[in-house]
This record gives sequence, C-alpha cells and structure tokens, in this order.
Amino acid sequence: MATYAASASAIPAGVELINAAFTGDANGPASRFARFDPARVALWGPILIIVLGAANAGSQYIQSRLSASAALGALRDIQNDVFAKLTSIDDGQLRAIGSGQATARLTNDTGVLRETLTRASNAARDLLTLIGLLGVMFWYDWALFLVVFVVYPVLGWPVARIGKFLRQRSKQAQDQAGEIASLAVEAVSGGRLIRAYGLEERVGARAGGAFDRRLDVLRRMAHLRALNEPFIFFVGSVALSLIITVVAIRINAGALNVSELISFIIALLLLSQPARGLSTLNAVAQEGFGAFERLLCVIDLEPTIKSAPGAPVLKPENGSIQFDNVTFAYSGKTEDGETAALRDFTLNVAGGETVALVGESGAGKSTVFNLLLRLFDPDTGQILVDGQEARAVSLASWRRQFAVVSQETVLFDDSVAENIRFGRLDASDADIQAAARQAAADEFIRALPDGYDTRIGEAGMSLSGGQRQRLAIARAFLRDAPILLMDEATAALDAETERQVQDALASLTKGRTTLIIAHRLATVTGADRICLMSDGRLIDQGRHDDLVARNVGYERLARLQFGSDPNLLTT
Repeated sequence: MATYAASASAIPAGVELINAAFTGDANGPASRFARFDPARVALWGPILIIVLGAANAGSQYIQSRLSASAALGALRDIQNDVFAKLTSIDDGQLRAIGSGQATARLTNDTGVLRETLTRASNAARDLLTLIGLLGVMFWYDWALFLVVFVVYPVLGWPVARIGKFLRQRSKQAQDQAGEIASLAVEAVSGGRLIRAYGLEERVGARAGGAFDRRLDVLRRMAHLRALNEPFIFFVGSVALSLIITVVAIRINAGALNVSELISFIIALLLLSQPARGLSTLNAVAQEGFGAFERLLCVIDLEPTIKSAPGAPVLKPENGSIQFDNVTFAYSGKTEDGETAALRDFTLNVAGGETVALVGESGAGKSTVFNLLLRLFDPDTGQILVDGQEARAVSLASWRRQFAVVSQETVLFDDSVAENIRFGRLDASDADIQAAARQAAADEFIRALPDGYDTRIGEAGMSLSGGQRQRLAIARAFLRDAPILLMDEATAALDAETERQVQDALASLTKGRTTLIIAHRLATVTGADRICLMSDGRLIDQGRHDDLVARNVGYERLARLQFGSDPNLLTT
C-alpha cells in the first residue's frame, strides 16, 4: 500500500520534470532539468514513467491479492462462527431466529459483507494515496491546496447522511431476504400440499407481496447509491472552478509556473480515485455494517443449555430414568398453568424397562423427549439418569446415554456409511456394516449403485421410507446407548416395510431402557408399561389390559383404534 501511494504521488513530480525539460522553465524545484533538450528527455522520460507505472501497477496487484485473501478469509471465519453457533445454540434460540432467517444470514448477509470487507481492505491504500497526493499539491502551491482542502470536506456531511439511510435500508433488506428464504423453504417442503389443495395462486400472492416489499427497499437503496457519486462529481466541479480562478491569480503574481500547474492538475485528477473510493466506501460499508450486525446477533448468542463449570462425566449404570415433579413451558411462563407443556410430571423408569407414552396431541409426550435430551431444561423439578441429575453432569456425557429413532428420519446429503457413522464418529467400516446387518439394512445397501459409498441426496430422498428408517435404526445400533427413544418410528410405513422395521426395532430394544411415543396403541400393547398422558400430566399407567379394564379414557382410545373387538382391546 505504501509503495502504491508513493508511486502514485511521484507521478505528478515525474511529469513536472519532463515538462520543465520541454518548456525550459527556469523557476521552481525542477528548474535544473530545464537544460535538458527533448532528445535526452526522449530517453529518460519514458523510463521514468514506466518505472513509476510498474511500481504502481505491481504494488496494486499484490495488495489487491493479499487484501482479497484477507477479506475472504475473514468472511470464511465469520461463516464458520455463524454455522457453529447455529448448531450449538438451544432449540428455543434457533426457533426464535427461524430457518429462513438463519439461511439468509449464512448466504445473503455474508454476500453483502463480502463486498464491504473487500472494499474496506482498500481503504488504507486509498488513504495513504490521498495523503501523498495532498502533500504533493501543498508542495506545489499552498493556496491551491487550501481551496481543495476546504471544498472537498463539504462532501462529508451529505455522504454521511446517505450512508446512514443506506445502513437502515440494508438491515431492512437483509430481514426481507430472510422472509423470502422462509417462503422458499415453505414452497419446497410444502409443495405437495400446495399443489394438492390448489394453493399456487394464494402462495404466489404471499411471495409476490414479499418480493414487492423487497423491491421497494432495494430501489430506495439504489437511488441513494446513485446520488452518491454524482454529488461527489458535482462538488469536484465546483472545486475545479475555484481552482481555475485561484490559478489565474497565482500565475499572474508569478507564484506558479506552467509545469507546476500541470503537475498540480494531474495530482488533483489522481486524487479523485482515492477520494471517490473512500467516499463510496461509506455507502458500501453502511450496507455491510447492517449485515454484520445481524451476523453478530447470532455469533454473540450464548447457549443456556450447557455444562456447568467442572461438571463431571455421567457414570452409566443400567439406564434408569426419573422425572421428579417436572414443570416446563416453551414460552418460559409457568405461572399460568395453561401455558405449561408439562405440569408436576413424575415418572420412574427402571433400567431395561420398555415404557410407552400415549395420549392426545399436545399431551406433552414430545416434551418428555425434548427434556430428556436436554434440548430444554425444566422450569422446576429434576430429571435424573442412573440417579444423576441432568444439570449436574457434563452435557456431552448426558446426551451419550441416548439413541433416537423418530418418525421423521434425519439423513444428510452424504454416503450411506457416513450417515450411519454419525451414530459414533470413531466407528470402523466393519462396525458400520455390523450395525446395518442388525438393522436389516445391509442387503438393500449392497444393492445400491456404490454400496455403502452411495450418496443418498438431500434428506435421503433417493431412498424409500423404509430404507431411510432402517438407516436410522442402524445408526442407533452403532451408537449403542443404554437408553433408546422412539417417536412413532413406523407410523409412515406400509405393512410389509413396517414388519421389517419392527423386527429390527425389537432387536434394538433388547437390554435397553426404551421410551416410546405412540399414537397407535397396536404398536405398544406389549410394552412393560403404558403411561397415559393428558394436558402435560401423567394420568394413569400400567399394562394395556389393565388400563383397558380400569381407565375410561384409555378404554375409549383403544375402542376408537381397535373397534369393539374384545380380542384386540385386550391382548
């Protein structure tokens, strides 16, 4: 940057030397070159200009490369920080951000910030060049320098005002980008429903409204940016008109010769590039600051669900679970009983026992799982595994006690082997294949184009529902955790596939403490214990036959699902 600024500042001086030789000016610092004839100037003049030009171009190229690398590296670090925070913050914090906004901050906001970082890295170079050229102008004529020095700062106030409005509009634009990302997620994930119900026009109207609002903000930003440079050019024209007047006075007084005037004008012209760069940087920077603030809102988040300082590792025994008077509300408000997802919930599960949670939607079954996995912490009460309270042990060791198989299988756009390996990252290929065999998945995996190395696409869409479910079961086998959580793991499968998956699940539950969320009683009639939940409370518990006999609510639920066949009601 210093070499670039020095070579740019030296160009007017070099031109003055050449002019002095051509014109024979006998005054000023270049007077000693007046004796050079044009033939000698033809030799050293081009060499001088080429040397200065090469120094300027070479330093600019190197500086641009280094600055771009630094800016892009910083952007990469910011993206890593944002992504790491999105995967580590609590579920409640992530819900507050929203999937669309989270996507926009990783994509749109970082794109805006990239331009700012790249431009900002050139600010020091432009500032050094500006200082060097101002020094050259002062050397040639202090009066002309004062004109430039007084007129150009007039730019500051309106440019700052433009930048302030751009920053406000930029934050609006980033928020709208998140809104549009959310609409895109809804359109993709809900595409079948949209087409089945003929909602294309309604959904399109919602999206069109969002696009129109974004257009309005982006248009205003474009108008502000369009005003920035013409204003600078106009003020420069005013400055030049004043300079012409002062030049006439100074030449008439003999304080300035033609060579110095030409070099001063060249310096003034060269000054426009760094001055324009610094002034337009403000507009770009304000947009980038708006995006950066949104990114920092994520980076600065601190998870509330974390290990206490010095928390010991949980020591597993038989996988027993205890809920002790647990109350929890997702809104954080438990004073009003209507807002609580669980209320005074107490449940003891012995090691190796299979317990099913049943009840209507909203009874709190999924909340039990969320609290067990410490995705949330209870507002009151305690949760213990093997007699050790959740918040008293390290978070990582707590979560290692659980394997999860749910109705909505989570798979990643990676190979089959890697999707199973997520159950235990240090697992060998032999371990992965053994887990697949236990999950009755090895046969269909080997039939895939690349076997275990087959990439399964986003969310495993290249596989059937039963195949995806068996991969999830294989992952749970590989994790080999003492406690298994199953959330309607076979609800979306056909009868034949369900039978295969049920066989694999039966093998998986052996020797493990198992909690099952069930909407279909037929899948849990053989459980050691069935817990009937309602409105966040445990209403009754026992074996299926006993509950049918004594609990009117459970008997009604069984009759709705099984009809009036007593052989199905009691099995």
